Amino acid sequence: MKIPIPVAYFSVALAAIVMITARPSGPFVLVVTAPSAEAAGNMAVLDRADGAFVWASTVPWISVAYSQAPDFPERLLDAGALLVINHDLALGCLQGMNT
Repeated sequence: MKIPIPVAYFSVALAAIVMITARPSGPFVLVVTAPSAEAAGNMAVLDRADGAFVWASTVPWISVAYSQAPDFPERLLDAGALLVINHDLALGCLQGMNT
C-alpha cells in the first residue's frame, strides 16, 4: 500500500507543528514521570531539578512545575522525568482558571 505524497507531507508538517507547540517555553512546564513512581517520585524529580511544584493532575505522576532557570527542562529530564512539555498543553491548566 502506497501512501499518497500529500498525506506524507501533511503528516510531517503536523508532526513539526506538534513538536514546536509542545517544546517547553517559559518558567512553567508539564512534567510526566514514571507511573510506578506515583506522586512521591514526581516530587523527587522536581526536587532534584530544583523546581517548585505548582499543580497536580488527577494522575499522581503528572504535575506542573516552575523555575526561572533556562535549563530547567533539561534538568528535569536528567533528574528522571520521562517527558517535559509546554504546560499550556495541560487541560485544566489555563490561566485564570480557578481550581
